[in-house]
Amino acid sequence: MNLADLPDDCIAAIISHTTPFDATRLARVCWAFKRAVEIDTAWENFLPSDYESMCNKSWAEEEESSSRRRRSRSKKDIVMTMTKGLFLDQGFQKYVLLRRTRGVCRVLSVAAMNVAWGQDPRFWRWEQSRSSCFGKVAHLLAVCWLEISGQWSCSLPPGSYTAVWRLRITNPQGGRKNFLSWKLPLTFCISVGDDDGEDSAVERELSLSQIPSGGFEEWFEFAVGDIIIHPGVATSTTAKQVCVAYSIRETDCTYWKGGLFVDCLTLRPSGCKEAVQPKLHDMELSKIRGRPGVF
Repeated sequence: MNLADLPDDCIAAIISHTTPFDATRLARVCWAFKRAVEIDTAWENFLPSDYESMCNKSWAEEEESSSRRRRSRSKKDIVMTMTKGLFLDQGFQKYVLLRRTRGVCRVLSVAAMNVAWGQDPRFWRWEQSRSSCFGKVAHLLAVCWLEISGQWSCSLPPGSYTAVWRLRITNPQGGRKNFLSWKLPLTFCISVGDDDGEDSAVERELSLSQIPSGGFEEWFEFAVGDIIIHPGVATSTTAKQVCVAYSIRETDCTYWKGGLFVDCLTLRPSGCKEAVQPKLHDMELSKIRGRPGVF
């Protein structure tokens, strides 16, 4: 007797201990695996504890009602939809189920953050970007006081998560280098708290003046550090509602700085290399610059 001779329910139970990525690959091995992958049992373990509330919030913002969509979809369809990402909060947040690790990744757009002087077109420009995870990025033209901050209420399963900012720096040789420079490092702060009184915080600096020339005009990720989501009293796997406070600061007003692009803040499981990648790439039109803000 070989593995393919087992009942479909048994094969589905075995597949449920793998990952969504493995399940889709196993469906191509033989007809027995393909039949087993179509059973809901094979996909139930992939779903996080808060998947129903996340799907309801995402689908409620669409034309079709969430209850109707949930009844018409199998567990496989729900998992595959979540691996592509659920948009929440009118498109300012993204909830992603990672295909290779079964972990949960939360992404917050810069458009949902408090950006000092962000509504003044002399200092900041909000640009459409095909390489953004949300389609819009914040472009710092020129400013003395740089501050991006806010609080983010979200749910996460217990565990360790890495806070990652997605940034891009323009080439200082392409603009007025004497005016738009970075003499001091940026300070990144992340802290998280929950209703149980459990807190976790991390802080790190990034010196933009030390970025190699080959890193200009390309998006890169800056990991601030790891935060811990402690398990609740009920179970060790149930997602918890947490409040994440974040900030980027460089408030030395003795000089002007600019040329920074900010896309989003991501919380993903520590040690996970699976990133939430945009589908398209920019045409690099940002290299064709106009009048740089107040100058």
